[in-house]
Amino acid sequence: MALSTSEVRAHGIRLTGQERTTVTPSLNAGDVKRIASNPATYPDRGNTSTYSVSGILLTQGQQQATAVQIAAKSLQLVGKELGSIKRQLTQAMNQGVDSVPNIKENLTRSKFQIDTVLQESRFDGHRVIDNELNLKLNGTDVRRFSIPGLNVNRLQGKAEQIRLDFPHGSSVMIQFDSAKDGVRTVKMLDRSLIPLGMRASISEDGTVLFEASEQAYKQMDHKVAVTGQGHRFPAGQANMLNLKSEPDGVAELRFDLSSRDGIKQSIIKVNKHLQQTHASLEQANQYQVDIDTQMQTMKSQLNVPTSQQISQKLTHFNRASEDFSSAFEALNAQANVRRHTVVALLS
Repeated sequence: MALSTSEVRAHGIRLTGQERTTVTPSLNAGDVKRIASNPATYPDRGNTSTYSVSGILLTQGQQQATAVQIAAKSLQLVGKELGSIKRQLTQAMNQGVDSVPNIKENLTRSKFQIDTVLQESRFDGHRVIDNELNLKLNGTDVRRFSIPGLNVNRLQGKAEQIRLDFPHGSSVMIQFDSAKDGVRTVKMLDRSLIPLGMRASISEDGTVLFEASEQAYKQMDHKVAVTGQGHRFPAGQANMLNLKSEPDGVAELRFDLSSRDGIKQSIIKVNKHLQQTHASLEQANQYQVDIDTQMQTMKSQLNVPTSQQISQKLTHFNRASEDFSSAFEALNAQANVRRHTVVALLS
């Protein structure tokens, strides 16, 4: 029995005072390979929050870079179509409309292409270029407009209550009072519009400016019903008025081919949009440079390994795992032999 006791102690099998034997089961080769291929990881809790915040910043930078790339590509397409429109209008002004074959169809097609590009230039569901061809990277689609004749400086001495009925079924009242200034009147209107998802402000010349989402603006179909008391607007039946975009953007671009002066004014509008396209494109390019610089700085501060470094580490780890599996299988086989011997002696 002394032989059995010596053999058992040498292999870590302890005989308790109650003569009970505790034997740790050995692992088979499949278990060893599974452990080697799926090693347990223990993250450094001290750096977890740092990597989490930095990872979020890197992700945001990548999203902004994608939005800027979409905007830049769209601006290039818009600029190309505007250039084509300008060439045809210039030829029509110098040589006459009849000298430009299919000019109306070509202008209409180019305008349609521009509208399509702007509607489809989106990231995460939001437009990245607004109606004035400005970069719009904050994710909000907003349109500003005014109602012709609605100005706080118009007929200041006349008190009048005006009702605005919007096509989606909502309405608000505006109370013009000779004893109140225009700023206070617009502030009261603004509070009334907030529940409708709209806002109101006042321009330098006293025009009342409205602000709504792009979707709500489309639902209005560019129209609003206005009812007054006979001063600023007619009393009785509501009058349907066309909304005026503030300022006029590319969606409101129209071409007047009826006269040389009309063509000239159309070219002026196109030039304005071309200048804004070039300015926004330069801004997009600068954004791209700034974002790339910021992301490279964050990566260098984090000491983020490159893909090649990660591949090398994985290769070394796989080799170490294979050596560990071979050694452990040999030890496990020896342990199985000794364990069977011990069990036989104890029985």
